Amino acid sequence: MIEFERVSLRLGTFALREVSFTIRQGDFYFIIGPSGAGKTVLLEAIAGLHAPQSGHVLLRGEDVAGIPPERRRIALVYQDYSLFPHMNVAKNIAFGLKMQKADRRTVEKRVEELLQAFDIEGLRDRSPLTLSGGEQQRVAIARALAVSPDILLLDEPFSALDPLTKDKFIEDLREVHRTHDLTIVQVTHARDEAKRLASRVAVIIEGVLAAEGGVEQIFNAPDTCEVARFVGIENILPGTIISGSDHVVKVDTGAATITAVSDLHTGEGVAVCFRAEDVTLSPPGSPRSSARNTFEGTITGFTPMGPLVRVSIDCGFPLVATVLRDTVNEMGLAPGSLVSASVKASIIHLTSRSPVHRDMYTKFS
Repeated sequence: MIEFERVSLRLGTFALREVSFTIRQGDFYFIIGPSGAGKTVLLEAIAGLHAPQSGHVLLRGEDVAGIPPERRRIALVYQDYSLFPHMNVAKNIAFGLKMQKADRRTVEKRVEELLQAFDIEGLRDRSPLTLSGGEQQRVAIARALAVSPDILLLDEPFSALDPLTKDKFIEDLREVHRTHDLTIVQVTHARDEAKRLASRVAVIIEGVLAAEGGVEQIFNAPDTCEVARFVGIENILPGTIISGSDHVVKVDTGAATITAVSDLHTGEGVAVCFRAEDVTLSPPGSPRSSARNTFEGTITGFTPMGPLVRVSIDCGFPLVATVLRDTVNEMGLAPGSLVSASVKASIIHLTSRSPVHRDMYTKFS
């Protein structure tokens, strides 16, 4: 459906470097990465607003070099919605159809269908300047769909929405994807959006495609430390595999020896990765956990997270656990408290310590 073949392009001091990926028909594909990584540039390259200096962009199997944006059957919605302030809602939605010279009856019918589909009939005669962020978002998506594209590109569509409106619109967007038989490509730096909507995910860091795959792979089994850090894995420890048999290895991190399930080989440099939510805390001296990794440590701080608490622990290396607030109270935990932290070997992921490229080396300390 959408293919990038070693695409490179430069915009001022920023550069995309040999980016390759494939988006299948019907995918809800997320491109995630930190601010300034090149996410919007990728969208605009798909739309035809930027031409590669090298490589190829293919749409529906066709190299689209030289094909202008208006002929690509693509709709692009920016994070500021870009609604026309001098037109009311109905005229905004009708704009693309009128540019295609659709007849009046077709325009009116399509506008009415979209007003109903997005539950914005009452906004028909309103100016975009009088709408809330959520209302503007609905109008912008309706306008994009009016011309019946088969590819919808979304640039940070939830950035201006409050949490309740965002939750509602995520469900609306899931329904749009299902009922309109669309391929959707969305860029964001918000990891939770990808977890809730994506069928596949690409991670771009400093213009380089750092990872690409399914949601589970990207968020729980990333290939590199850069990706692990970006997707929010809190515990990342550099080490070297010192022994292994029957798919179980031991990793020397300097401060501790950690057991993990892996097919990697003795002598390989790795990073031990596990999420804070996968750490179990217990009072020191408790019956030993069945987990193969147990570390004794001292609590150094707490960070409230609603019903959860993020607990920072000094185990000779920094470790982070996430537990229920009730657990903190029941165990009487406080800064300076001694605690045992356990992690199952099967949960630990070993990833490469190699950087995405030599200019992006991540220093471990």
